[in-house]
Parts: sequence; C-alpha cells; structure tokens
Amino acid sequence: MSVQEPTVLQTPAGLKYLPPAREAAWIGLLQAHSELTRGLDAELVSAHGLTLSAYDVLSRLAHAEEGHLRMSMLAERSQLSLSRVSRVIDTLESRGLAARRSCPGDSRVVHATITAEGHALVSRAQETFFTVIEERFLGRLTCGEVEQLGELLGRLIVGRLGEQCPNAVEAG
Repeated sequence: MSVQEPTVLQTPAGLKYLPPAREAAWIGLLQAHSELTRGLDAELVSAHGLTLSAYDVLSRLAHAEEGHLRMSMLAERSQLSLSRVSRVIDTLESRGLAARRSCPGDSRVVHATITAEGHALVSRAQETFFTVIEERFLGRLTCGEVEQLGELLGRLIVGRLGEQCPNAVEAG
C-alpha cells in the first residue's frame, strides 16, 4: 500500500502551505513566466522600441485574416484587458503603427488595424521574439520535453483535469 502525499500541509498554528514538490512546480511556473516575459520585453524594447504587449498586439493584427480586429477580440486574444489594449493602441497610433476604424455597420464597434509601418516593424521584431523564445525557453528543453510541457500546460488552459496526482482536486 502506498502513502499518498497531501496536496496542502498545515503548520501547528493552522497556516496552510504547499508540500515541496507542489511548491516547486507553482513557484517554478511563476518564475519562469516572469523571467521570460521580462527578458522578451527588454529585448523587444531595446531592439525595436516595442513592449511585449505592443509586439503581441501588432503581431495579432498582422495575422488577422481581414487585416483588422475588433478591439474586444484583440483584448481577448492578447489576454489583456480592453482598457490595456486601448492604451497600447493609443501608443501604436501615436507612432503610426496602428489605427482605429469605426465599423460601418455598427458605430459602437471599433476595429484596430495595422499600418504598413506597423507591419514592417513587427516583421523585423519577429526575429528578436523567436530568438529570445528559443534561447531562454524552448531551446533549453528537448523536443520530447517541449511536447510534454505543451500537453501539461494545455490541460490547465482548457480546464481539462486529465491525469492528476491523488487528491489533487480535494485540497481547499
């Protein structure tokens, strides 16, 4: 009979904390995300004058089928708040990299579009983006580890439970 590790531990004073393996997974995820996004942001700003958020917004606009996206859709896809996307678009507009356009059929709807200058800049910035992703993240893992990590994180993103450690959903 095996002993199952508890998902949450408790001090004699009643304060809860994670067991070492779970804490390492949680803190590791947070630190890796923080280090990667800070590194990407610094490299993109240094090389292209674009924050990571601005790069993401421009990249999504550049890849949009119709060359534009509703502001609300852009916010959803970039995982930024609508007000944050609006501020990013303000900055991009002031640099001539993006523009807002009203929807002809519905004046309440605003689309963001990328300009030719924005498209050229995001095309150049892609090299920096993919180089940093490779050097600081994917290149540090084997192909099998990348596949496994994608599968594991995919479960978290779509909310599937899949295989779990015993008692993983009982804590709380």
